[in-house]
Amino acid sequence: MKTSLLIKVSFWLVVIGAFALLTPNPAWPEWLARMTLSTGIALGITTLVVRYRESKRKR
Repeated sequence: MKTSLLIKVSFWLVVIGAFALLTPNPAWPEWLARMTLSTGIALGITTLVVRYRESKRKR
């Protein structure tokens, strides 16, 4: 349950960050959009690594 929620949050952070960077007249500062995008990517990678290690530990 936690893994699926973290993946969804990660996905939406990446989508929002990418959209904020790609808009022609952004409402957010560039540093905030980059921070949102990188946080989403880091959260997704971390979630997948932790899930992989837990599944490997169960075997």
